[in-house]
Amino acid sequence: MGYRIDIDHGGCITCGICMDVCPVEALDMSRPDAPGVETGPGPGRPLTWMMEHPLQVGECIGCGICIRECPPNVMSLITLSGEVPLAARQGPIDRPADAPADGWVPLSQVTRETLKPVHDSPWGDLFTWRTRSRPKEWQVWTSMVDDAPPSPLAPCQEACPAGTDAGRYVGLIGAGRYDEAYAVAAEVNPFPSVCGWICTAPCEVACRRGVLDEPIAIRTLKRFAAEQGKLPAVEPPTVRRSERVAIVGGGPAGMSAAWYLARLGYPVTVLEAMPVPGGMMAIGIPEYRLPRDVLQEEIARILAVGVELRLDTAMGRDFGLADLEREGFRAIFLATGASKSRRLGVPGDELRGIIPATRFLKEVNLGESPRLSGDVVVVGGGSTAMDAARSARRSGAATVTIVYRRGRRDMPAQAEEIEAAEREGIVVLDGLAPDEVVGRNGAVVAVRCDVMRAPDDAAPAGRASWASTGEIRELPASSVLVAIGEEPDPSILPDGAGIEVSGWAGIVADPRTLATGRAGIFAGGDVVSGPRTIIEAVAAGRRAAASIHEYLAGARDGEAEILAAVRYRTAPETSLSVDLSARPRVRAALPVVDIGSFSATARGFTDAEAHAEAGRCFRCDAVYGCPSVQVVAGRGPGAARDRDAIPIPAARPADQPAQGGVQ
Repeated sequence: MGYRIDIDHGGCITCGICMDVCPVEALDMSRPDAPGVETGPGPGRPLTWMMEHPLQVGECIGCGICIRECPPNVMSLITLSGEVPLAARQGPIDRPADAPADGWVPLSQVTRETLKPVHDSPWGDLFTWRTRSRPKEWQVWTSMVDDAPPSPLAPCQEACPAGTDAGRYVGLIGAGRYDEAYAVAAEVNPFPSVCGWICTAPCEVACRRGVLDEPIAIRTLKRFAAEQGKLPAVEPPTVRRSERVAIVGGGPAGMSAAWYLARLGYPVTVLEAMPVPGGMMAIGIPEYRLPRDVLQEEIARILAVGVELRLDTAMGRDFGLADLEREGFRAIFLATGASKSRRLGVPGDELRGIIPATRFLKEVNLGESPRLSGDVVVVGGGSTAMDAARSARRSGAATVTIVYRRGRRDMPAQAEEIEAAEREGIVVLDGLAPDEVVGRNGAVVAVRCDVMRAPDDAAPAGRASWASTGEIRELPASSVLVAIGEEPDPSILPDGAGIEVSGWAGIVADPRTLATGRAGIFAGGDVVSGPRTIIEAVAAGRRAAASIHEYLAGARDGEAEILAAVRYRTAPETSLSVDLSARPRVRAALPVVDIGSFSATARGFTDAEAHAEAGRCFRCDAVYGCPSVQVVAGRGPGAARDRDAIPIPAARPADQPAQGGVQ
C-alpha cells in the first residue's frame, strides 16, 4: 500500500512549488534530455534553470501540502495496493564554478544528487508561507480561500471529536517527554486516561500511516503518556465570575462541561442521580476494561478546581428545573445520558430472566454482585453486549452466547472487543434474530431465533438488506441480557417545561449552541444524540461550556476562550525524523484471562514499545512547518543518494546553434 501523487501534466505550469514544499522530498522536477528554449522577460534573456514536470521520486506520507499549494490545482492523491512506482531522483541545479560565464552547458550535466538541508518558504523572504486548504474545488490559489486555517490539521486530530492533537503528544512520547505528552493529551479532554483505556479511537481509523502498513496505536500511546507522565498544576482562572451554573448528570458530557466552565471561573454544581460520579463510565463499563482508580483520579482532578458534586440527586425525583432556577443558577446544562434499555419486543419478553444489559452492568459496577447460572444469551452486537457477556461469564454463567441479527462486520462493537469476548470462551453467533422467548412456569428456558440470510453481492449495501430464511434455531437460556440499544428517559422533564422532546425521547437542542427552547437551559451528549462514544460526549460538554459562557458573559467565541485557558504550549520543532520503512504496528502483550476476576486485564506499552510505536508516526501535525525533515528509513531521499547520476546527453555538434542551456 502507499500514496501515488497523480499530476495532470497538461495543466501543469512547471513552477516547481510542489517540489519545494514537499516536507519529505517525495517530488522532484524532471529535466529535459535535449536543449530547449529558456527565455524569460526581455528578448533572449537566458534563465539559469529549466524544469519539465513533477515526478514522484520518494514515498509519500499523504500530507497533501503539494496539492494545497499547486497553483493550477492539477495534483491529486491515490491510494495504491502494492508498492508505488518511483522515478529516479533528478536533483537540483548546481552550475559548476568553472563553467564558462557565457557558455552553453547541458542541463543534465549540472543536476546533482544533493538534498536540500532545510525546507524554507518557496517564495523566499517575500512573505511567510503557511499552507492552506481548499474548501472548494474551484479555488486554485491560497489567496482565494476565505477564513482558511493557519495550518492544516493532521487526520488524527480532525477525526477526534474533541480535536485532540494526537500527533503532537505522539511526537513528545518519541522524544521521551512524557509529562508534556500527557499535558497535550489532556488539554482538550479532561478524561485522557479513561480514553487511553477505552476510547473507540476514530483517530486511528483516519491515520495516514495505515495506508503504508498499519495505523499508529494512538490510544495505547495516550494511555502510556498518562501512566508515565505527570500533569502540571492547574492555573487558577484569570476571572472569578458570580453566575452559577448547574449541570444535571455527572457523566463524560456533564463533567467535561463542569471542568471547562470552572477553568473560565464559573461556580459549578453537578447533580448526579447515581451514588457515584462518572455516568456510564462508572456504572456501564466493567472494571476489567476501565480500572476504577483511573476514572476516580480524573474526576477528582475536575472536582479539585472547585466543582461541587451532589450525588444521589435525581432530576424529576429530588428536584426540577424550577427548583434550580429558584436556587439561583443562571444556566443549566442537561447531560443525563441515555441509560434506558430498549425492550426486546418479541413474545415472551416479559418473562422472568429477561434482564436489561444496562441494569445488569449497573449492579455489577456498583458492587451488588449479581449472580447468574446456566446458559446465558446476550442479544446485541455493540459494546454494551460485549461488556454484558464478559461480565455474565464472571458472574457465574456456565455458557454465554451472543446473538446478532446481521453479519459480524455490521456489529457496532470494535473488533478487539469481539476478539476479547471470544478469548474468554464466549460464543458469538451472527445472522440470528430473536423471534420469541420461550418460557416455562414464568421463567425463560430458551430463545427462538430466525436464521437470517446475508445479502448477495448484487443487493444494495446496508443492514436492512438482511432477510429471514424461514429457518428457526432455538438456543437454551436461563437468562437473556438485552443489549439492543439505549435511549434517553424523557420523564425527567415535567409537563410545560418548554423543552421539546423528539419522537425517540431525546431532548431537542440547537446543534451548534446546544440551547433548548427554554432560555438558559442547554442540553447535550447522549440525551440529545442518543448513545454515542465517550470522546463525543466530551466534545459535547466542551461545546456546551462554550455556549453557556457566550450566554452568560456575552463572549463572542466561547470555544476560543476555553482553548486559550487550557492549551499547553510546546516549542515548535526545528527538525523531524520520519521513518517510511514498512514495519508492523507494535502491540502490547495479550493479557492472561482470569474469568473469576473483574481486575483490569488490558496491558499497556513498555517504554521500549512506546518509543518504537511513536517512531512510526508520519508527524502529519508538524511536517508542514518544520524547517528540517529527515527521512531516516524507507523510500525517501536517503534511499536515492547512491543512484547512478543522470546520464549526460551526447555533445552537441559544433555546427548546431545553441537554443538554450544554462548560462
